[in-house]
Amino acid sequence: MRKKTNEIKFLSKKQLSKLLKTIENTKETNKYYLRDLTIFNLSYYCWLRISEISLIKRENYNKQTKEIYIRRLKWSLNSTIKLDKKREQILNKYLREYKKNEDSDLFTTKTWKQMTKSTLEFLTHKYKNLSNLKDFHFHMLKHSIAVHLLETWLSIFELKNYLWHKNINSTLVYSTFTPQMSNEMYEKINKWGFLV
Repeated sequence: MRKKTNEIKFLSKKQLSKLLKTIENTKETNKYYLRDLTIFNLSYYCWLRISEISLIKRENYNKQTKEIYIRRLKWSLNSTIKLDKKREQILNKYLREYKKNEDSDLFTTKTWKQMTKSTLEFLTHKYKNLSNLKDFHFHMLKHSIAVHLLETWLSIFELKNYLWHKNINSTLVYSTFTPQMSNEMYEKINKWGFLV
């Protein structure tokens, strides 16, 4: 796991890809692999807390606009997020195959009950072991999207808007350079040759 100087833990892009691929590779033996793959993809892309997943209803997704409404807990602002192509395709496939009822919870257990925190913790532990990510915990998905967006050189203000933070100080937690960002910075400095 990557660790930032202020102790925020996150998955590298390679580690996240490994986790998602591991979930996908269980499709022969896991009847619920597509549900799990959708949960982990949306949790990453929509920076969800584990307890926010059970709040998502089927009606919160607008297929035409490709947007999903997320009710937030704690001090975060509720938000409507436009899905990227990958998340849109996974969610639409999941809905076609599993979710026919418009008024139901988006994610349910095997017995069609609301997804609980303990079920999600069980799934996290299961896929952590299968993908051999020793220190992985669910909340790292929320941190990972913020770091990955900064690695694309999104400005801190753009990231604040993406994460719907009320206060820029909440966003600044992610502003310490990652090793990738640091390497890219030094490559630019050396490439430009502006220094004496």
